[in-house]
Amino acid sequence: MIASNQEMQIWAVLEHLPIQAAWLDPRLRCKYANLPFSHEAGLPPEALKGARVMELLPPDWQAALAPAAAEALRGNRVRFDFSVRHADGAASHKQVTLLPQASGAAGNGWDVLMLVSDHTESARMRQKLRSSVNALADLKIALDAHAIVAVTDARGVITSVNEKFCSISQYERDELVGKTHRVVNSRTHPPAFFQELWKVISSGEIWTGEICNRAKDGSLYWVQTTIVPFLDAAGKPVQYISLRVDVTQRKLLEKESLRRAFFDDLTGLPNRRLMKRRLCETKKACAQSGAYGALMFLDLDNFKEVNDTLGHESGDDLLKQVSARLSGLMRQGDTVARAGGDEYVIIVGDLGRDEAEAASQAHALTERIRRELNRPYRIQQVEVHSSSSIGVVLFHGESECDGDILRHADMALYRSKVQGKNQASLFDPDLRDSILQRASTLADLRAAIAREQFRLYFQPVVDARHRVTGYEALIRWLHPQRGVVLPNQFIGLAEQTGLIVDIGEWVLRSACRQLRAWSGVAASAQWSLSVNVSARQIRDPGFPATVQRLVEEAGIDPRRLRLELTESMFHARPEQPVEVMTMLKKIGIRFSMDDFGTGYSSLACLKDLPFDQLKIDRSFVRDLMTHPRGKAIARTILDLACALELDVVAEGVDSMEQFHFLEEHGCQAFQGYLFGRPEPLEEEGGLREGGRRR
Repeated sequence: MIASNQEMQIWAVLEHLPIQAAWLDPRLRCKYANLPFSHEAGLPPEALKGARVMELLPPDWQAALAPAAAEALRGNRVRFDFSVRHADGAASHKQVTLLPQASGAAGNGWDVLMLVSDHTESARMRQKLRSSVNALADLKIALDAHAIVAVTDARGVITSVNEKFCSISQYERDELVGKTHRVVNSRTHPPAFFQELWKVISSGEIWTGEICNRAKDGSLYWVQTTIVPFLDAAGKPVQYISLRVDVTQRKLLEKESLRRAFFDDLTGLPNRRLMKRRLCETKKACAQSGAYGALMFLDLDNFKEVNDTLGHESGDDLLKQVSARLSGLMRQGDTVARAGGDEYVIIVGDLGRDEAEAASQAHALTERIRRELNRPYRIQQVEVHSSSSIGVVLFHGESECDGDILRHADMALYRSKVQGKNQASLFDPDLRDSILQRASTLADLRAAIAREQFRLYFQPVVDARHRVTGYEALIRWLHPQRGVVLPNQFIGLAEQTGLIVDIGEWVLRSACRQLRAWSGVAASAQWSLSVNVSARQIRDPGFPATVQRLVEEAGIDPRRLRLELTESMFHARPEQPVEVMTMLKKIGIRFSMDDFGTGYSSLACLKDLPFDQLKIDRSFVRDLMTHPRGKAIARTILDLACALELDVVAEGVDSMEQFHFLEEHGCQAFQGYLFGRPEPLEEEGGLREGGRRR
């Protein structure tokens, strides 16, 4: 069976149809079958060549096909519908069109082109085959119900379109015929796209791909397109038939899926996944150009306060406004991504080949960012202020690990936070060492809590006659390798990580037990014991209940327990610590203001705070005899305490000269090395439970 040139051209079209198609010789043997037909027959296309079609099809098919095939072999076009019932009881509805074609060999009768479409889920075939000796025209009519069809001449000028083309493009037929496809060009594809398309089809090859077109109302639609050239005797294209299927919904779903995979739902910025891709791309570009790039971690300093006070919707609004401001500051090619929560990642490239210049440009950008984000925001008719902390790391080329770059930026951000926020820090190797040391200390501190590697040291508080009236409990960490670790080396870290809540509970429990031990001895029964309390503990909702429980478990007089707070706790939200103090004062707990005068004390605030005692900070006591205004400041604090009817304890009293001045001006209690250093009770040189020195 040798196919003619015309047959080969038509078969090329049939190969891309979404319906079953077979070309049969006068004895109804298969000369060609497309893939849908071979799937129905259950054999590959090569195995179908030469096989009798009646032997390939199920009995239901044979009964319906036999009389129609006989009619087609007499040169008549035949179309008929029939139903096939499957083993599971379901029925499918088929429509068959038989088109007689002149056989390639004279006197051999008719070949038959058989087209089978499944109408189970679609409307019945609307095409009407018209009488024509032109096989291409017959084929086009047969396809009208199944595809978006257009025919052009060799120059690409449209000669005919079907209703589906008019419907999807929103153009009338007379607005399309005589024009080229430029009328629906969406400019989505670059010129090179169409140059390659024409190169393929003008060489006589079939082109298949997806094209985005623009309808008359300006909307975009996507079509899966197959363009088949029809060749003349010399092998030159004389016509092109374009078969299209609308895939707009699939493309929209793909776009939405891509957006969800790579972009943040709230802000529309790239998410962490896309950010990592952009980092790789920027590193590659830097490697090619030899320039430096930078990655910045940015964190909003008071985002939690906005969430807590105005609600999560307001917090979301703030994040959107921040995202818009950041995007407005970036150059084309830079990336702003949301890493999660209130954290952003900024990636910039092309900062120059000199490291110092790159660092200078990165610093200038961080300053622009901070100024922009420091401008007030309008949220729920309320003016909201927010600042940002930024960590910056430079990179150069592709050799640096992404994980290291991100970690180093995070380390720099941490330094910005601990140094007071609202600033930017550039990573350097020394910072890495300090962060690693922090991580090691944190791990040891967690272990210390679990193993109770702490000890209370006690420093006496005395009256004007040097008699002990109580003690201050000061924590020490007994590290298995480092020995005794002072509070200033680990309390700050515990405060930042929240571990201070557990440590503070241990301190309170130990202090209550010591008060219980003292209460059994007459000489020490009236002693008080002061314990430092952190801002994190005061903010813990369970703190008042914890204190009350520990006092009740120990069975002590709560008036003997003093909690020392610093005045800095009252600057941001004074109502919260005041509420906690009021609750605890009802059960007898007393309060001291520690480090008074070091935090720009507000006298208006102080008069409303429920303190029982002020502690003059050691810095003022140290300067009593050396600073010109040292004595005046001490006298002022003592006079103020007297006016407010508050007791006063002077800390850091190390000499008799200091003691005499303070006592002369009304100070009632003293604490310092002059009267005793902090000591553990059970060690040699310490105190017995009754308070007598050994």
